Amino acid sequence: MKLHVLLLAGWSAIAACSAHAAFFTDEEAHNQIRQLKERVSNLEGSGKQQTETIKQQAETIKQQIETRKQQIREIFDLQAQIEAQKDELRRLRGQDEVLAHSLQEADKRQRDSYIDLDARLRRLDKLETAVPSRPVKP
Repeated sequence: MKLHVLLLAGWSAIAACSAHAAFFTDEEAHNQIRQLKERVSNLEGSGKQQTETIKQQAETIKQQIETRKQQIREIFDLQAQIEAQKDELRRLRGQDEVLAHSLQEADKRQRDSYIDLDARLRRLDKLETAVPSRPVKP
């Protein structure tokens, strides 16, 4: 049992010596504190820079999103104009077909009228040749 007590006392003495060696002098402690403060300050500065950079990037992204939204609105407007132009084109093609049909009908009526007139004139000519002409007295 004495051996245990002696061993325990020896270990305690060794631990106390090594613990004492781990302590710093005041100057070393102040230097390390100063270094830690500088590191914290540097980290805060770099954190602020990163925050500022992120804010600038976020602003740039917001501007790009707004630009894209405007472009999309313009594309929708152009699409609506294209659809309106297609509707107008369909309407004009329909009018063109109606006018072409009307023109064909007018041509046919005119041809029929000329044929009828020609037939009448031929009959009249035949009658004139069949009936001798009388001199007109003045």
